[in-house]
Amino acid sequence: MSISVVIPVLHEGEHINDVLTALEVSANGRTYETIVVDADPAGGTITHIKDSRVVTLRAEKGRARQMNTGAARATGEIILFLHADTLLPADALAKIEKALSDGSCV
Repeated sequence: MSISVVIPVLHEGEHINDVLTALEVSANGRTYETIVVDADPAGGTITHIKDSRVVTLRAEKGRARQMNTGAARATGEIILFLHADTLLPADALAKIEKALSDGSCV
C-alpha cells in the first residue's frame, strides 16, 4: 500500500524540517509521499523546506481546506493527516499498513 502524508501548516517554518526528518525516521525506509499545505499566502513555511521531494501547496486558511487540498493532490492509497507538532512512533507507516491490511480491522 502506498501512503501519502498530508501536513497542514501555518507559520511552522522554524520547525518544518525537524518534522520532515522525524517523519523520515518513523518511516524506517518505507516509501511515502509528503505533501505540505501552507495556509500562508506567501508560503512562509514551505519556503523553509529543504527536501525537494516534498510536494508543497498553498490553500486558504483553515485546516479542513488545507487537508482537502492535500488529499486532492495525494497519490497514495492511504492518506495520513499529520499535524506539524506530532511525532510518529518508530515504524509508524508499517504499523498503519499492517492495520489497514487486516480485514478484521477495516
